[in-house]
Amino acid sequence: MTMSFPPNDADEGKRKGEIGTDIHTRFESFVSAVMRAYRCVQKLKSAQSKAMGLRSNHIMCLYFLGKHTEGVTAAELCKLCHEDKAAISRTIFDMTQKGLVLPAEEPSKKKYRTTIKLTESGEAQSERLQRIIEHVVRTVSDDFSPKERDTFYRVFFSIVDHLDEICLTEEIAG
Repeated sequence: MTMSFPPNDADEGKRKGEIGTDIHTRFESFVSAVMRAYRCVQKLKSAQSKAMGLRSNHIMCLYFLGKHTEGVTAAELCKLCHEDKAAISRTIFDMTQKGLVLPAEEPSKKKYRTTIKLTESGEAQSERLQRIIEHVVRTVSDDFSPKERDTFYRVFFSIVDHLDEICLTEEIAG
C-alpha cells in the first residue's frame, strides 16, 4: 500500500519523517496526520458497512460485540465506542431490526443495563469484519518492527492522554 502526501512542496520534510522542532510545524503536522488518518478510517468504515448492508456507526458496535462474546450493555458500548447514549441506543435498535443483536437476558427495566449479544447472523458479520480489520492493520503496519509499533502506540497514547487532561482540566479560551 502506498501512502500519499499533500502535493505542497513545503511539506517535503514531512515526507521524510523530518517534522522539525518549530511548535507550529509540529502542531500542523500532528493535526494534519490525525485528520488524514481519521478520514481514511471513516472512509473504510463507510465502504465496509455499505458492503455489509450496515451503517458506518454499526461497525464499532459490531466489532466490540464480536470481541465480547458474553455480551455487553449499552452503557459499556458507549464507553467502548466513545459514543453517547442516544447514538448507541439508535444503533442497537437498528442492529436488532436487522437481526444482528438481541438481548442476552430478559430485558431489565432499564434497557441501558440489558446485556446485548450478537445473533448467529451478527456473529457471521463480526467475523467478516474481523478479517477486514486484520487485513487493514497488517497492511498499514507490517513495514514496522514490533519495537517501532510499540513506541508509536506508547507515544501516541501519551499524547492522547495529555490532550484528555487538557480538555478535562483547562478552560480553552475561544
